Amino acid sequence: MPGLLRTLELAVKLAPVVVQFSRDDARYRRERGRDDERYRRHAARAVDTFISLGPLFVKLGQVLSVRPDVLPDPYMTEFSRLQDEVPPEGFDRVRPLIESELGRRIEDVFDRFDVEPISGASLSQVYRASYGGREVVVKVQRPNVEERAREDIAALRSLLRRFGWILDPSIRFSLSSALDQVEATIYEELDFVKEAANMESIRRSISSKGVLIPEVIHEVSTRRVLVMEYMPGIKVTDVDALDAAGIDRRRLARRLARLFTSMVLSGDVFHADPHPGNISVTADGRIILYDFGMAGRLDRRTRTSIVRLYRAIVEGDPEWTLEALSDLGAVQPGADRRALRRAVELMLEESRGEGISTQSEVEELLRAAGRAIHGFPFRLPRNLVLYVRMMIVLEGVCKRIDPEFKFLPVLSSVLRDEGLESEVYREEIMRRVRKLARSVDDALELPTLIREYLNEVDPREGGGVAGDALAGLLAGLGVAGIAVWAITPGTAGSYAALAAGAAALGSSITYYAVRRRG
Repeated sequence: MPGLLRTLELAVKLAPVVVQFSRDDARYRRERGRDDERYRRHAARAVDTFISLGPLFVKLGQVLSVRPDVLPDPYMTEFSRLQDEVPPEGFDRVRPLIESELGRRIEDVFDRFDVEPISGASLSQVYRASYGGREVVVKVQRPNVEERAREDIAALRSLLRRFGWILDPSIRFSLSSALDQVEATIYEELDFVKEAANMESIRRSISSKGVLIPEVIHEVSTRRVLVMEYMPGIKVTDVDALDAAGIDRRRLARRLARLFTSMVLSGDVFHADPHPGNISVTADGRIILYDFGMAGRLDRRTRTSIVRLYRAIVEGDPEWTLEALSDLGAVQPGADRRALRRAVELMLEESRGEGISTQSEVEELLRAAGRAIHGFPFRLPRNLVLYVRMMIVLEGVCKRIDPEFKFLPVLSSVLRDEGLESEVYREEIMRRVRKLARSVDDALELPTLIREYLNEVDPREGGGVAGDALAGLLAGLGVAGIAVWAITPGTAGSYAALAAGAAALGSSITYYAVRRRG
């Protein structure tokens, strides 16, 4: 019963990690995010355990490294160091898979096939070969990797059902969603037909940007074997080679950031794994992209909400930030919005600290978010995980190319060039106009509702018409003031409007109450 044996193995190896994490998480929340070297030591041991358990756990760790709703900051820092690089499988195990997929002996398909791989990852490895007189590379799925992934996912779900009570309910919920994300991602990465389709889609969307993408040789490609033209270049982080070729590294870093940001904000599909092994540069400075197994998709509404979130953070507006997070599905239903608003205020206060301006902006902003919101009812939606991880990896690559690189100015310029900032502001204006219209409708109804609630006034009292008119006006002004506060929260003027509105509304209600008692 290999399934049971694997489940038992995972239980034995993960139990110490989960128990220690649960203790650390509870302590981290009590201490309100205070860092501690003990947390980092425990997190490092957890990372070692994940690596020892195989490919699925490497992928899971990478997803968790950008989930502040699951991991406290010290754990996120350690998990962010997980690399998708493992020793290659022996060719004697890979050959049968290639020949089974192609239906012929390797020697009958390729003019030449180098048996030593040129790269290896957790799910696949890559070989050089010659096909039809052309130099090609052959990407091959690791033997039995899909079966092992299915077994591990089933085992993890079983353990989470039986022992998830150890974890905080919100952590348990977020961990389950992270496992869903890994399951969907890993099966996409293992489908080379889908990867070929991603390559074609991204090639079309960036065809005008002078970026090179290898051509797929479809007649000898299958779901588990992908043959592409060989397209060599300078590794994007080999700064000595870039300098020797006379390539402007500062300009290259900005071009790279603009390329990936534009893919996210204006394309149907974006390359979600910009680590250094997947990007090269030609001698004349053109960018080459490889490995399209990890690709993301964002619909127009989500992209707009991401831009809204960015603008809200830049402007330091907690209410707007919270609304953008809600639009993205990052706020759990029924959550206490006052507590959430305070968490967002803490995040914005940290993001305005000096650390953000002098270090990796995107990664530090995520860390600030993690320290502020961990333990609050936030959750990072599945469709955003790839985007967040892509941005962090991309920023790291750009800073290795140019240590002075700043990501946020590049992002701002892309938003302006794509017309997305003005689009977001138009939508925000319309949203606030609709909110104002609803508030005005409420203001017009309120005097009538108050009178109905307090019942009719004694008709024997004189002077009621003028008093009623004044009270109605006060009620309308009261709701209008509250509406101003609701539409432009967080400003001194909005709080003044709230105070004046509350006073006016209170005076109106008092008037009607006195009339009723009279």
